[in-house]
Amino acid sequence: MTYIYRVASLNIDGIANDTRIRMLTDCLWTNDIDIALLQEVTGPQLDSIRRYTKHVNIGTDRRGTAILTKGGLILTDVRCLPSGRGMAAMYNKTCLVNIYAPSGAERKQEGE
Repeated sequence: MTYIYRVASLNIDGIANDTRIRMLTDCLWTNDIDIALLQEVTGPQLDSIRRYTKHVNIGTDRRGTAILTKGGLILTDVRCLPSGRGMAAMYNKTCLVNIYAPSGAERKQEGE
């Protein structure tokens, strides 16, 4: 049997105000997103997003990555980079990888 899932990858740039969190929540619900890969997560702002299980990886610079799954989608083998810049997990036989890599010339060495 074939299953189709809607996956989104979003850099949320550390959103913290209630209006932007509601906009993110509305985007996830309106587009019926099953799995969301988020970058530049700063922590508890995701707590208010209902109907999603949250796996959050905050690094030493207090930013990180997260994977949100809707409803009964259960991730296994969740692995996190200590820096917070990446995480991976398995869903059924699919490996999900979420990486936040810096861009721009001034941070080129860090990105490599």
